[in-house]
Amino acid sequence: MEKAYPPQESSPPYPGPPMNYGGVAPPPEMYPQPGFSPAAPPPVGHQAVAHMIVTPALQDVPGQAVCPHCHQTVVTTAEHKAGLMTWAICGCLTIFGCFLCCCIPFCVDSCKDVEHHCPSCHKVIYLYKRI
Repeated sequence: MEKAYPPQESSPPYPGPPMNYGGVAPPPEMYPQPGFSPAAPPPVGHQAVAHMIVTPALQDVPGQAVCPHCHQTVVTTAEHKAGLMTWAICGCLTIFGCFLCCCIPFCVDSCKDVEHHCPSCHKVIYLYKRI
């Protein structure tokens, strides 16, 4: 018994421009783009501009910053305080037998953390940690 198959229909052609496999490509004017008119200028869109204020990182010395508490632009006051690095250097000196030198990191500002305070409201703006 033979099965009857439905007749094969060809699919509709690709909706783009016809392919030219062996000859010269047709000029672009022959196939205009939808929604584009050569007489009309290109559409102009509204562009939003975002302004970013970049402040330098506060480190050892006082710097300019915007206080998050009083919202004023100020030059901070820097205060050095003993932190993790100070205690780590002290512990290392003690382990290696320099008992007389273990207090030196508490006298050197470059071993300490730095607290930046607002001169207006006297609150802490930033804490610069060594480690």
